[in-house]
Amino acid sequence: MKQDAILFIDVDDSTSVRYNYREPHFAAARAEGLVCLTAGVAGRRHVQRLRDDSDAVFLLDALNEQAILELVGQLDGQYQIRGIFCQAGHPSALGEVGCIVARASQRLGLVHSRPEAVAACNNKFLMRKRLKQHAIASVPFALCNNEEQLQQQAERVGYPLIAKPPFGGASAFIRKCANWAELRSHYALFVKDHATAAYADFYGCAQTLLEDDGQRHDYIPGRSLLLEGYIPGIEGSVECVVAGERVHPLLINEKLLLTERSGTVLENLLISPPTSFTDRECEQIRAYAVACLNAVGLTNAVVHFEFRMTPQGPVVIEINPRVGGLYVNAAFRDLAGIDPYQLYLSLLTGGQGIAAQLEAGARKVAEAGQHYAMLAIYPQHSGRFQGIEGVEFLEQNVAVLEYAQQEPGHMIDADIEEHYLLKCWARVADAGDARALHDAVGQHLRVIIDNPVAG
Repeated sequence: MKQDAILFIDVDDSTSVRYNYREPHFAAARAEGLVCLTAGVAGRRHVQRLRDDSDAVFLLDALNEQAILELVGQLDGQYQIRGIFCQAGHPSALGEVGCIVARASQRLGLVHSRPEAVAACNNKFLMRKRLKQHAIASVPFALCNNEEQLQQQAERVGYPLIAKPPFGGASAFIRKCANWAELRSHYALFVKDHATAAYADFYGCAQTLLEDDGQRHDYIPGRSLLLEGYIPGIEGSVECVVAGERVHPLLINEKLLLTERSGTVLENLLISPPTSFTDRECEQIRAYAVACLNAVGLTNAVVHFEFRMTPQGPVVIEINPRVGGLYVNAAFRDLAGIDPYQLYLSLLTGGQGIAAQLEAGARKVAEAGQHYAMLAIYPQHSGRFQGIEGVEFLEQNVAVLEYAQQEPGHMIDADIEEHYLLKCWARVADAGDARALHDAVGQHLRVIIDNPVAG
């Protein structure tokens, strides 16, 4: 008799694990009696960590649709594959795994996200194009591959502007530029140092994007930069679930404190439910998130949707086809009464009662009287992270519900991408209480980084 199983396609072969995604989904799957299988790509260096939490590990000859289909065929005698998934927000240099998995799942008749929608989420240039085609509020934008294009397009987009890779992770090489000198300097830094980022694999692979009129846009990792008009206002995120084609905008998080570095933007403190948006604005934000996700065409996904609230209304920053980072999973759990990993598995495997679960979660969020905060500690300078002193302050603080810190021993570059050295989830009374906790954490905890490197 075949065993019901799920298959995760893993492309994270970094020295330091960049995200914790497979593991919580597997924990939820085992609770439902599913066998947990993982496939990586042959030649990867770090295979043991896949074996640590997988019932079996397989190596593909290449990361493509055919290799996945052949593996599923080989497994057919022993396993009934109920769903195939990945960290769909990781468009690796080996290939856009989210799109590849979606196409393979589509051919196998399994639940999947639309491949072209996953591509539009991961490629922010494509995302802006889709919104423009649907006349949805956005900003001017341009994809550039050299200084000449940057200077010309920056004049059209207008200063201040945001310059960033169209693909990417960990907010690497994002900068607000007020003039050509700042933009030129940022581009030079990006071209010189792009390969040194811990999340360099998130730049994806070279490709040509064709317009309907035949115009070409070449995307070259480490060379192409996206310019976007600067979006003023309070920043936040909407945590959504797309069940089939229906979008459920469940949670809104407000970002209380952001820090701009020379080559990245850091999220220091968030609160949920938000305290700066009125009920009417929250309705507007949710409706806008739904419109954007419908425009890109995303289906069957958990989504982290980032925006800023301008005087004219919300404007999207990016759409991530995955569970959000920091403690978004805890926000789902404590505010909506939903385990996002279990929910996504239900989506993948055709589970029943998903709509009712989401509607109950939305009601619970609407009735929430308790606020929660998520905060992060980042390095002040580059070097080798050796750990954090004073974490007993968190252990003894009754407001702190969870915290986790990065494994020590790794080199970090503080100026080009975000590194969560520590993250924390806490119960707070209001925004003032959240800020006070953030300040107290900064006073009681000490980050130890050796061999500082000039940023």
